[in-house]
Amino acid sequence: MARIPLLVYEGGVFRAARLEDLREAVYMLVSTIPVGKVATYKCIADLLGVSPRLVALALRENKQPVVVPCHRVVMSSLRVGGYSMGGSRVKERLLSIEGVAVRDGRVSESDVLDECRDGGLGGGENLEA
Repeated sequence: MARIPLLVYEGGVFRAARLEDLREAVYMLVSTIPVGKVATYKCIADLLGVSPRLVALALRENKQPVVVPCHRVVMSSLRVGGYSMGGSRVKERLLSIEGVAVRDGRVSESDVLDECRDGGLGGGENLEA
């Protein structure tokens, strides 16, 4: 699927998004993930038309983990993945406190946002990879 570049409207014209624009967009989306649910990097990337690796990069630079709950973003395989604020064990603990079932380093598909599973915006087609 061809990606449409993320554009920003500024000063009466559109321009290609810079990394700080992408970071802001990622943070806004992640901030909408409710307690007790997770989204995948790929799902967020598909919404923004960017690579999941760029989403991970933006979240790795998150300086406000309480405000921007980056621990609620997991891999498409449903593995918890890393966490810059203390590693995967801390991420697993935060998710567990919020009611997300974590077992053997993976979250339950039932805890994934509906928009991100069952072939939706990027979580469902690669769950067993």
